[in-house]
Amino acid sequence: MKENVNRKAFTDIKNLYENIYVIISPPRCSSTAFSRVFWEQPSIRYYSHEPFEVTYFEYAELSTVIKKLKKPIDLHPIKSNQYLLQSTGLVIKEMPYQVGPNYKLLISISNHPIIFLIRDPRLNIQSRIDKKLEVGQDPDFPLIETGWELLAEQVNYCSEHKIPYLVVDSTEFRNCPEDVFSRIFKEINLPFSTEMLSWRATPKIKLDNLGGHHSHLYSRVLESTGIEPAIEKIPELEEIPESNGFQEHIKKCMKIYKSLRIEAEKNACLKK
Repeated sequence: MKENVNRKAFTDIKNLYENIYVIISPPRCSSTAFSRVFWEQPSIRYYSHEPFEVTYFEYAELSTVIKKLKKPIDLHPIKSNQYLLQSTGLVIKEMPYQVGPNYKLLISISNHPIIFLIRDPRLNIQSRIDKKLEVGQDPDFPLIETGWELLAEQVNYCSEHKIPYLVVDSTEFRNCPEDVFSRIFKEINLPFSTEMLSWRATPKIKLDNLGGHHSHLYSRVLESTGIEPAIEKIPELEEIPESNGFQEHIKKCMKIYKSLRIEAEKNACLKK
């Protein structure tokens, strides 16, 4: 009965918006910067930032997620070109481990290809360790939170059920934003303009769902005015802490990453 109620609630969410776009990404894959480009698209009015975060960290009921999806961030005051606003589209950005068992519900409300972001696991996992240390948190987080194994399952689900999806590499869209985003927006049937690659800094926007616990993760992108190139040095495996089994885990993640890179090549830079 409860499952049917949840399914009905998500169907109701789907009817609230003209179009819904879903972005799923492991942590530290520049997913907020990626989403930031969507904020400038004239057909997109709303943004929901990791609405399932509370179900993972606070064990909240799906009713809390529903409330968040019904009251997303209104992008109209944020857009650089407010007068171009045309529609009531919603963008939802989520993490594989946060949405977890509710993944099928999430993708069921999208009427466009699901977008999966990837990044070299040595970079995204080291970055998450660094961000934990930055605010004095335990860097030995559960390995499920790297997102890779669940991401592979979620991509496979789409493939097996013939649900359209795209795989995009963070390094590619950061280094060749015009090439990559023009392809992506063509695939999801939205007009693209290079004006969408720059924006006003919005440091006062609150994206964190946990009372500011994760605010430090978004300060850089909210203070930015456009896509920044990927210039980070990829660490050697031996440079990443051995604690918590990170090195062995990264070896598994690299296999997933290399497999998904084949699909990501379809949306890679036109010019190398």
